[in-house]
Amino acid sequence: MLVDCLDGSETARLRLRIIIQTLTGELTISQACQRLGIGRSRFHQLRQRFLASATDLLEPMPRGPAPQTPDAKDARIAQLQKEIAQLKLDLTAAHVREEIALVMPHVLKNHSGKKTKHSARPNAKRGNSARLAR
Repeated sequence: MLVDCLDGSETARLRLRIIIQTLTGELTISQACQRLGIGRSRFHQLRQRFLASATDLLEPMPRGPAPQTPDAKDARIAQLQKEIAQLKLDLTAAHVREEIALVMPHVLKNHSGKKTKHSARPNAKRGNSARLAR
């Protein structure tokens, strides 16, 4: 039977198999209750719960991806706004660094930590004064 291939506990599959057998007329409710070891009211509860769940699962669903809940949309909007604010801050900092580089190139250092050739000029003066002192 197809029920045997389903995921779930053995108890759940047994209950499903017996409920289906009562729906098809293979078993009476008394026989089902006896096999499951439960009373008639409990059996009716199980069968009603099964039928309600099956009906819910068979409701038509819209095609395509499920729409995002408003909470997820709001969270995503907040995340994007935060990213935009950070990017604006990074852009402003980049503009400031660019202006400093243009106006005050002697402040910049190369990757080795030594001053650039523009800033080497004060050292050259020292070298000239040292030659003059000789």
